[in-house]
Amino acid sequence: MKVTRDHTLISTNDYRKIENIPVNLKCDTHGKKFDLYCKNHDVAICVACFPSLHKHCSDVISLDEASKNAKRSTALDDLEDSIKVALENLKGFINNRNQAMKNLKIEEQSVRKSISEMRANVNKHLDELENKMLDDLSQRYENCKSKYGDAQKYLNKTEKEIKLLQEQTSQMKRVGSDLQVFLGTRQVTKLIHNEVQSVKSMTSTLQDYKIGFEIHQEITSLLENVDNFGKVKVEENIIKLPFKDAKVDQAQIVHKPTGQSFDRTRLQLRQKFKIKDNENIINVRGCGILPNSHLLIVNCYENKVIIEYSVDGRYIRNIPVSDKPFDLAIIDSERMAVSYGRNHYMEILNINNKTVLAKVTFEWSCYGISYQNGNIYMLVFNVGIVEMDMSGKRLRTIGGKYAGGGIFYITTTNDRIYCTDCDNKLVYCCSMTGEDIWTFTDQALVDARGISADVDQNVFIVDTPSNNLMMIQHDGNESKMLLSKSDGLDKPVPVHYNRDKKLLLVCNVNGDAFLYSVI
Repeated sequence: MKVTRDHTLISTNDYRKIENIPVNLKCDTHGKKFDLYCKNHDVAICVACFPSLHKHCSDVISLDEASKNAKRSTALDDLEDSIKVALENLKGFINNRNQAMKNLKIEEQSVRKSISEMRANVNKHLDELENKMLDDLSQRYENCKSKYGDAQKYLNKTEKEIKLLQEQTSQMKRVGSDLQVFLGTRQVTKLIHNEVQSVKSMTSTLQDYKIGFEIHQEITSLLENVDNFGKVKVEENIIKLPFKDAKVDQAQIVHKPTGQSFDRTRLQLRQKFKIKDNENIINVRGCGILPNSHLLIVNCYENKVIIEYSVDGRYIRNIPVSDKPFDLAIIDSERMAVSYGRNHYMEILNINNKTVLAKVTFEWSCYGISYQNGNIYMLVFNVGIVEMDMSGKRLRTIGGKYAGGGIFYITTTNDRIYCTDCDNKLVYCCSMTGEDIWTFTDQALVDARGISADVDQNVFIVDTPSNNLMMIQHDGNESKMLLSKSDGLDKPVPVHYNRDKKLLLVCNVNGDAFLYSVI
């Protein structure tokens, strides 16, 4: 086979750049330059490779022909896409590990704070026990001292009376007549006898007191047996970070919201169940769906828990929180953010070990809360929408109308924030920096509360007194009713849509929960 070669002149600077490109132009087996290309095996070969390894291959062409227009080939495009996607994956993995490192630091600081608080509580408790015992000691000492004093007072009084009789006897002996001495002796003798008998009776039952101290057995055990303040536990979990394939990524089309998804959206009831708490009143104010499809329910009552259910409505556990919760936002399978209403603070919690990863306190009440792209968005009364990072650092505040008293619930998408205003019977949509996008109103809106959004930025809202679930189109121009009282809604408050699972959870304030598949 005749091999043709084209010779093109390039600058020395470009040649030096080519020298740095790790491309092998010679055959490793024969040490000759690649001249041919085997399509069957998708490999470049030299003239020596052909007769020994590729003589039966039906499609061997010159390398010059195969490499013609290589810079415009789909193979080069695929390579560039593969490199790009690989770098994007690596960037995501690096960000994941950086975030894991930050979370680890937050957890370490939280544990350190817990240890310090425990030490302070132990010190406080020991101080209280010490003061209690010292007060008891003082009281008992004064009691014993008082009894000693009473005995001394009686003995001193008796001593004075006998000394007086002694003085009277001496005077009677010195100046008295025989008759006076005779009668006086008998009378004083009787008095002395009575006094002596009284003293004997009193001194035969005298109480003697000794004050001592007996250490509580548990305190002794603490000093002798407790050799550590607690145990630091490190929980190891294997996670799998998804590697996005280049070909799959190429197949994906940039998604723009259209009216089609709004028009064809409908709900299919998957599960209905009753949230129960035998010891407390049910007052459901928030809800969420975890990545594993488990359901989290916020019971805004004094039991201070968030209740976890399975996707089929089976009770799993109570997750204790620090106070009466108002709303929650799912961050990932291990973390959630919780707002505490009139208690004026929010927390980021580890769902599994209940560790508080971050806590932020405000001057005013903290209501609806949402998570998006690594940040927390929360409605704070008289302040507005507060944006925070995962450490609780405040990044931005959107005030104005969002600081009003009737805005309690919020949700977010990649580039939008949505809120319900029950006082003004409105639904707001703005950008992440607070610029208005649209405002929605409708006669069906009486007291809009819970709000959530789908992947097309269509919005789900519940109206509590109207007992309905409404869907608003992504541009705020159209709406339609999805559920009503006939579907079981009776004062619904929270709603949450899981975009990955396409599950919609709606709850009545009394604990009736409805889980729908969005189709």
